[in-house]
Amino acid sequence: MGMVRQAALLAAALGIMVAGVSAIESDPTVNTPDKAVVTSPALGEFNLSTPVHATPDGKHYMVDVQLGTDSNVSNTQVSRLIIDSGSGDMVVFGRKHCDFWGGYFDHDEGGRGCYDVENSSTMHFNPEGQGKRLAPACQFDLPEHPGAFCKQALAIDGHKAEVSCELAWEDIQFGDLRQPARFGTSPPAETEGAWRGSYKIRADICVVNDTTLEDGASMKSTAVRFKYWNHTQGTMGLFYHLCTAGRGEAGCSSPFPPLIATLPTAMQDTFTLDLNPPEQPSWMHFGAPKGGWGEMQWGETQPMSMVGPPAPNPDLYPYAFHAFEVFELGVCGANFLSNYSSHWSAMVDTGASCLSLPEEFFAMLLAWVPALECVQEWVAGVDFTDCIEQPCTDTTGRRNLTICYIREGFRASDLPTLSFRLAEAGEDLFLPLSGLVLNDRPSGRPRVCVAPMEAIELYRAEAIKYLLMFPKISFGTLALRNLVTAFDMRNMMVGMKNKRIPPAVPSALSCAAPADCRGAQDRYDALNICIDPACEMIYFHALDPEAKQCRITDSFLISAVIILSAMALAEVALVEIYAALARKLTSTFATSS
Repeated sequence: MGMVRQAALLAAALGIMVAGVSAIESDPTVNTPDKAVVTSPALGEFNLSTPVHATPDGKHYMVDVQLGTDSNVSNTQVSRLIIDSGSGDMVVFGRKHCDFWGGYFDHDEGGRGCYDVENSSTMHFNPEGQGKRLAPACQFDLPEHPGAFCKQALAIDGHKAEVSCELAWEDIQFGDLRQPARFGTSPPAETEGAWRGSYKIRADICVVNDTTLEDGASMKSTAVRFKYWNHTQGTMGLFYHLCTAGRGEAGCSSPFPPLIATLPTAMQDTFTLDLNPPEQPSWMHFGAPKGGWGEMQWGETQPMSMVGPPAPNPDLYPYAFHAFEVFELGVCGANFLSNYSSHWSAMVDTGASCLSLPEEFFAMLLAWVPALECVQEWVAGVDFTDCIEQPCTDTTGRRNLTICYIREGFRASDLPTLSFRLAEAGEDLFLPLSGLVLNDRPSGRPRVCVAPMEAIELYRAEAIKYLLMFPKISFGTLALRNLVTAFDMRNMMVGMKNKRIPPAVPSALSCAAPADCRGAQDRYDALNICIDPACEMIYFHALDPEAKQCRITDSFLISAVIILSAMALAEVALVEIYAALARKLTSTFATSS
């Protein structure tokens, strides 16, 4: 099928399936879990783990990081930071910022206040940006900012998150390491204990202590730009760093931010995430489990997930995500990849919450899941997105978000399960869409945290094709809750294992009825549509809308009748002319003789 025809099909599918907002009553049983799931065997104990704390809404997950050193002039401080495999810097909210914005956000997590630079004797500002792994927009030599003043901007589930911070160096280590921890449960009380074998390492951080507002901006309009960090104290980036060691006091000493280098050598190459709803404990484990990896499915090695542009700036993007290839991606028995490839690039982004799909795959999901009602929506003061027109303000001219609500008459338990593999002959891994349900919109309607990314066709453009071959599938935190996710950083591999296996037969409401094809139509399972035969490619044929067959056009039949009639009349006329000529010649010959 040609790309033009694919684009037409996609546009038609999206036009049908993306509807306007309609009122819906919140269903108190919206989060009812499937009753027929089977629990998969758990992995065994790990030698070393740290608790992972969920934000109250369950969208983001945090670990405790200790900053500074106890001395006669300062004390160690602990910040609770979002683990973000989609970024690579350590952003820490400072006391001055938290006090200034206290009326809008709560940053006092775990009973602790925000990081106080004045209470650390080991923190030193980095005025020149030395040793910095990334190169965000920075300003230098500002009188009110002793460190290089840089803007950090993240793309989170379609929203933007922006904050300005000052580069600095600080001594850091994990704030709450324990051994042993049984995977998926709280450590037994008789064996749980703090582990004190780690040591501090000097690393670069970016401290948020800005209390200024842009010209004409209000506190309320500015606050929406960093509401992503509400109930947190910053971000700890987890992606790979491919740079060489930096200058000064900090450098790229490990593919994980230098924090993991404080652990025993055997535990520095692998970490595992067990993310669960807020009411259940979540963990980050280090090294391999004592009993081996068991049913863990490992993806293929991904030596580079994002490459920079050609010269003169070959190192503009010196980093890579935790990426893997997915096979047999689909829902309700339909394979989304059947018309594209045997596999597709995916990534783990724990800084985001949703499952994000290229626009074409998103349309396929909507075609098979009748419970989804997706709308274009943007709410001032709640959503902060890119500008689509100028002038662009905090209340106008910004890009809409695609929000997928649960359609009236459906419940979360009616949602089907997405499945995929990490190898062509691998075991199925499952992502129940019911695990993506949130209730975080102003309307109060429950929604499914799934969103479209850029279209595949967009990445064929000459101007950007060197950035990414195709848009990746992105697994946010909610998409990881049914999966044990392991990261082998030495081999740049991602592994996954099911926690629960859903029933093989979905409920009657889970999947749309297969399209009923007639005549010469071909079924396109991925979009659950019937494709009419390309009658326009056959001379003098058109589609019969009732029979769905190629028929000779009426205009051709009329033209053929006229032409044939004319030819017949011409033939009769020629015969008469021939006969008259023959008679005339015979008469002339007889007279002359």
